[in-house]
Amino acid sequence: MKTQVRFVSGSVEAACGLGLADGIVDLVESGDTMRAAGLHAIDTILNTESVLITNRHQRFPKLVETIKQRVEGVLMARRYVLCQYNIKRESLDKACAVASGRQAPTVTSLEAEGWVAVSVMIEKKELADKMDQLKEIGAVDILVLQIANART
Repeated sequence: MKTQVRFVSGSVEAACGLGLADGIVDLVESGDTMRAAGLHAIDTILNTESVLITNRHQRFPKLVETIKQRVEGVLMARRYVLCQYNIKRESLDKACAVASGRQAPTVTSLEAEGWVAVSVMIEKKELADKMDQLKEIGAVDILVLQIANART
């Protein structure tokens, strides 16, 4: 069997659909584009990770720091959600003991006497338990919002 290997870049998934290739090897993150093209993975050749490596004697330290912060922001957004809820001020200390956030919760007074609104970052893996605990101590209108990006 004669095989030809060619390097292509861009929308590699389209090569099969256009009849340019019988199969492809591609670097994918989620596989969504591949599946959208009607393809499926046969096997994983290699699992990889991305790392940021810097020179000790950087020519552009500000740029390196900006890239680092952006990567950290995406990683933080993948790890946390923003949880918002309303609770009686008298139960606020109990709520903060359940979900204190990365540094501290944001607390805002509501127009309703004795009530506050709270916003707090919670790790996704702890979310269900934290929501149950907040509900138990009187939190209402509990909302969870995805974080697209963040900075520490």
